[in-house]
Amino acid sequence: MFGPGGQSQRSFSQFGVPSPGKVSAKPLDFVVLILLPWLIFSLIVSLYVFAYQEFAPLVWALVGASALLAFLFISMGSASGKAAQIALGLLVLTAVGMAVPVGLMVERRYMSSFWEVDSGAEYYRVSPLAPAASYGDASVMRFESGSFVDTHRSLGFMKIGDVYCVAPVLGQSTSLEESSPQYWAVGKNCCNQRGGFDCGDVGIQGASTGVVVSEGLGSYQSAVRMAVAAYELKASQGPNVFVRWTANAELYKVELWDRALTTTAIASGMHFMGSSAAGLLLARGLLR
Repeated sequence: MFGPGGQSQRSFSQFGVPSPGKVSAKPLDFVVLILLPWLIFSLIVSLYVFAYQEFAPLVWALVGASALLAFLFISMGSASGKAAQIALGLLVLTAVGMAVPVGLMVERRYMSSFWEVDSGAEYYRVSPLAPAASYGDASVMRFESGSFVDTHRSLGFMKIGDVYCVAPVLGQSTSLEESSPQYWAVGKNCCNQRGGFDCGDVGIQGASTGVVVSEGLGSYQSAVRMAVAAYELKASQGPNVFVRWTANAELYKVELWDRALTTTAIASGMHFMGSSAAGLLLARGLLR
């Protein structure tokens, strides 16, 4: 096909759409360059967020298959000389490389805690004096009426830029001279070195529920040892249980789900805008 002056024009479509004059009427190249990488990105992020907990091997297998698809486009484009296929492969490979850390971040920040709360055991009227070893499978602990977080005996332990905060959970009849705290309310970056504990719903009157925390246990344990020494408390001979203090465990679980959905939707929307810009720039380049 020849344009003005007898010079050959490169066909816009490297996928089989032949006419550059019909780009606006049949924008197949735009659709492929923009939507396919975005769909793969959104699919992988969603798999990590909603399926990784029970189907981790399958999720990794699909990630590998997506990467192989990207390399297939690149190799086919290199063999046939079609620049659009190479560009598509690079966009898909970029989408896979971005989706994995985003999906893992959302899963670890929100969904791992959600599944723990959703599937773990729930105990009612737990006494702060009860042996913590009796609740090794707990995910939610509703302490007996009158239980509270002793914010005056809280302590913050600094580690790699984060402050790991702990404060003992006590009951109305707890005597620190005779017993040692086994249950500790915890949080990150929500207290001073001593005192000022403001983690979770500790400021809400009547809050008496703890959602068991399973991350950062080593750092929280170090903070507990420091608090025991600083406030001259009796050290527990058994395991300590670390909880996020909340007024409503069900609402906390819903918030985790909503945050995961919101973060996933924002990441998908941002990638769509980036994929659209990249696709348009590449498509314009193919016209030259």
